[in-house]
Amino acid sequence: MCDETTNHGCCEPNPPWEPPQVIPAQMRRVNNLIFRKINQFHRENGVENVTPMHDWIMSYLYWHKEEPVYQRDIEREFSITRSTVTNILQLMERKGYIERQSVPRDARLKRLVLTEEGALLHEKTMHSLHQTDEFVSGLLTPEENAELLRLLNKLREGLR
Repeated sequence: MCDETTNHGCCEPNPPWEPPQVIPAQMRRVNNLIFRKINQFHRENGVENVTPMHDWIMSYLYWHKEEPVYQRDIEREFSITRSTVTNILQLMERKGYIERQSVPRDARLKRLVLTEEGALLHEKTMHSLHQTDEFVSGLLTPEENAELLRLLNKLREGLR
């Protein structure tokens, strides 16, 4: 029999209708809330229609603008198939985010280049992400932020 005044031993820690506070579930909840905040800042910055994959590719092209980037580089970088990358790049080209430029030495090869519109969208998206980071990190003290990052990195390494 349970001693309700002291709750020693036999009583369940949570009533059966309450889920346990397990780490993966809590991380998932926090992740969902962070993505809602990202979407809010994306709307405020006018980039709500940019898909995450399009932004990752625009970001890759932005940071590698001084070197030639080809479709195979995107396939390798993001571990996605040729047909998937082809479809993504065609849509990005139709939306005006990228251009495919012919390479003089090989007519079959097309260099991927970020357009001015693509670069502007990338910068707005990065602004949204910085706003989100500032908002989230502002919820904790500098010491708590450092500890959270340390623990998240430890979890990431252990789960690899």
